[in-house]
Amino acid sequence: MGEILMNDFELNIQPNASILNIFSRLNYKPWYAVAEFVDNATQSYFDHLSQLMSDESFSKLSIDIKYDENLNVLTIEDNAFGMDIEDFKRAILLDSRKENSLGRNEFGMGLKTAASWFGNRWTVESVQLGSGLRYSTTVDIDDLKSSGANSIIIHQENVNSGSHGTRVIIEKVTKKINPPRTKAKIYSLLSSMYRRDIENGEIVIRFNDDKLSFQSPEVLQDFRGKNWIQEVDFSFNFDDSTFKVNGYVGIMKKGGFQKAGFALFRRNRVVIGGEGENYKPEQIFGQAQSQVSLKLFGELNLDDFPINQSKDGFVWHNGLEDTFVDSLKETLTNNKFLEIAELSKKQRISEEETSSEISDNIQTKVQAKLDCIDLIDDEELLYEIEKETNEIGPESTQNDVTKESGVEKLSLDIETIGNIRSYETLFHTAKIAVQVQWASNTKKFWIDIKHNESMSLIDIILNIDHVFFKPYSEDPEFKELLERFSIAFALAEMDAVMSRNDDGRVFPNIIRNSMNEYLRRI
Repeated sequence: MGEILMNDFELNIQPNASILNIFSRLNYKPWYAVAEFVDNATQSYFDHLSQLMSDESFSKLSIDIKYDENLNVLTIEDNAFGMDIEDFKRAILLDSRKENSLGRNEFGMGLKTAASWFGNRWTVESVQLGSGLRYSTTVDIDDLKSSGANSIIIHQENVNSGSHGTRVIIEKVTKKINPPRTKAKIYSLLSSMYRRDIENGEIVIRFNDDKLSFQSPEVLQDFRGKNWIQEVDFSFNFDDSTFKVNGYVGIMKKGGFQKAGFALFRRNRVVIGGEGENYKPEQIFGQAQSQVSLKLFGELNLDDFPINQSKDGFVWHNGLEDTFVDSLKETLTNNKFLEIAELSKKQRISEEETSSEISDNIQTKVQAKLDCIDLIDDEELLYEIEKETNEIGPESTQNDVTKESGVEKLSLDIETIGNIRSYETLFHTAKIAVQVQWASNTKKFWIDIKHNESMSLIDIILNIDHVFFKPYSEDPEFKELLERFSIAFALAEMDAVMSRNDDGRVFPNIIRNSMNEYLRRI
């Protein structure tokens, strides 16, 4: 243990120090272990922000993480507030926890567990702002184990009162982080984990002198008239407690399986998330290669949820996770994010094309056909309709007769796409306006027809995604044919309404016969 000098003192670290060796077998991942030191530094900064900002030499929190491959030494250094002697002891003692558990370092176990997981010998140095005292100690796990000692020496020395911060030096590193892939993943996941700290510009984190940065995915914009990013805020009850969730969800413009998924935050720090590590419950994302798994992303704050000690997951296997996922899925379904995320890029492009150029071309061609109706003698048209009706005869079975007070007016919650195509045509002796628009992503109808009381305006909505039309719905010629057919159908319905008898009965063959004549001319 060495000689105790005047400014040194001994600290008993009971229980038996050999328990530190057990920490090396914890199920840590390198980035989460490093995050323990970053959590300590950032929480020290948040807790003492006003004091730090009163120091003229302080501008922002700086955290430097360095791994020396040649010496096999990992160093984490910060310029946060630093520790007094009581905090310093608590950071070392095995059975000591923080009284305040509201911060990121809520368990008070991070430094000793992460340092012991990384290596067999570690040193801590810390100076609290304004104290003028630096405390330092070294924990050598192999030495403590072989000697059976349960105490360490804390050194105290005088320093400049303006000094502040903490340094952790880990030697004899057993979890080496020299493979390039491991280094890249540590950089990427730490950048993700502390993205909010980095984005506010007040905190700088470096890994091997490279400044961490994070860039959110580009959002799908101007599709169906909106940008696909939206704030969410919901809550649910579970086991007599209320759990609140807020944040945002979005759809990426350019999909990527590694970047898609949700980052789950607690106290503004990612618990689950990061490139290749985002949260993707199957109930929402489906199979690993699904369209939703390619494009849906977001950030969700789960501050009310219990967290495990290594802070790499939530304690929610008692049904809490399932309830959370159900509530989240309901929210995503209601705001149509799942529906849009399920569309492939090809489908979106097809829909956008449908919404503009093809729509305009169809309008031009259909209007040319409708203009032909203007050239037809109205008496000739009526004669042909009445002739065919008389030849067939009125169909008087109860099943064939319906009572009408006008064309049915549907009030469906539907989503339209593309331009509204406006036409003019002659309906008997009067000119009327016809408006047609496409709908998609609904199974409720194939056509919706409305008209005003004077029958001078007809609104038609065509569901081009109807199961019957779907195989042909990307063919512009089919769209034109369907449009002409639907207009003929709407005009025939109006003929039937105008031909009903005094008790409101409408004979179905009138619709068929009228359609027959309109289809000959449109």
